[in-house]
Amino acid sequence: MMSRSQPTKTEILERIEVARKKLGSDLIVLAHFYQMDDIIQSADFIGDSLQLARAASKQKDAHYIVFCSVSFMAEMARIICSPEQIVFHPETKARCPLAEMANIDDVEKAWVALEKTGKRIIPVVYVNSNADLKAFCGKNEGLVCTSANAKKVMEHVFSRNAVPFFFPDENLGRNTAHTMGISDEEMFLWDPYETDGSRNGASMNNAMMFLWRGFCIVHTVILPSHVEAIRRQYKGIKVIVHPECTPDTVNVSDLAGSTSFIKNTVEKSAPGSSWAIGTEINFVNRIRKENPDKLIIPLLGSGCREMAKITPEKLLRVLEYLAEGRAVNPVLVDGTYTEHARLALKRMLEIK
Repeated sequence: MMSRSQPTKTEILERIEVARKKLGSDLIVLAHFYQMDDIIQSADFIGDSLQLARAASKQKDAHYIVFCSVSFMAEMARIICSPEQIVFHPETKARCPLAEMANIDDVEKAWVALEKTGKRIIPVVYVNSNADLKAFCGKNEGLVCTSANAKKVMEHVFSRNAVPFFFPDENLGRNTAHTMGISDEEMFLWDPYETDGSRNGASMNNAMMFLWRGFCIVHTVILPSHVEAIRRQYKGIKVIVHPECTPDTVNVSDLAGSTSFIKNTVEKSAPGSSWAIGTEINFVNRIRKENPDKLIIPLLGSGCREMAKITPEKLLRVLEYLAEGRAVNPVLVDGTYTEHARLALKRMLEIK
């Protein structure tokens, strides 16, 4: 295992590669776009939540899957992959604050109240959520969505003559609804901190969409004033942001979309074009390095502290233990949730 003297970063990365080669095809390492470069270079698959969900679902041969992300993504891989495969998370304390903004007791309380409207309601949970909430959706005809496919999932719900109950990210839900022509007055915001869940917007009986009061800390700190300041400094610059930003920020930007959408849009843009990007800083800096023919700047240096808890040292620990035939930080999901959570994820993956 790791020596007592502190190894250098180069030594750690070299040892990661040694362990990876020793494990060979038995190992797959997945990493989210928001990870630091030292993790990205050690990964087999890199992507946003939807891309990584698809990648995890296709790993039929690898015995060990190491997921470099926050905990809900590692849980997602554990749910999707076969029971014979073992999923590992280098840092179990790396948890998404947004995912913690909805718990099963509060969601079930809201569900009871919303069902009293007599509407057909289908729950849609953002992938940034814990396994019990995904299972809740699976049990109630619902499904999971990511920022990349939120609109398609909502369209699927509407095609079944139902009203979406979307949680826990209010901003993603609201921004998605706006792209579908749904106004704020047609949305009901459920606030778990209010006695009756009541919040502004439509009445329960008239709502076309039910939302939850939750938000991503990384994205809500990106403000319209940041967009305005960038436009003053760089004439003609295009602004592209993540839909977890507030609607006010999205409304003054040129484009909004998932991390994969942002990456693809910037990569396909003309040489010499200028972009200001509003999302996690590790991701923005990587796009800037990969597109030297363009001017790329962050709207704000906003980083995900939880993603940053995944370090090369922690990845090395998992891999070297595995190379020695020992397991550290295996991901476990309560068996009472697995079947229904898998069903909710399967429904999502079947939507093209």
